[in-house]
Amino acid sequence: MPVAYKRIAALRPSVITEVEFYAVPSNTEIVGNLTIINNHTAAVDVSVAHTDAAGAATAEDWILSATSFAADERQVIPITAGNPETIRVIASVADVVNFHLAGMVKT
Repeated sequence: MPVAYKRIAALRPSVITEVEFYAVPSNTEIVGNLTIINNHTAAVDVSVAHTDAAGAATAEDWILSATSFAADERQVIPITAGNPETIRVIASVADVVNFHLAGMVKT
C-alpha cells in the first residue's frame, strides 16, 4: 500500500450548520492531525464529529461538541479513519474558523 504524507483537507466554513469536512475515499486510510484555529476576535463554539458513514452525525459521533475556542485559540486533535468514515464540523460563526487536516494517507 503506497503511503503519502500531506495536507489532506482544509476548510473555513461559510455556514453555521453541520458540514462534511472530509470523506475518506475508497480503499484509503488516514492517520493525521486535525488543527482547529479560531481566527475571530471573540470566542467561537466548535464541534467535530467522526462518523462511520456518509450523512449527518449522530449523538455518539461528536468528539468535540460546542467546545468554546477563545479568540486566536488553536487545538490539535489526532484523527485515524478509513473508508467510508467522514469528518463533519460546525462553527458557531461563519468564515472565522479554520479546519486543517494533515498526515499520512495510505491507499
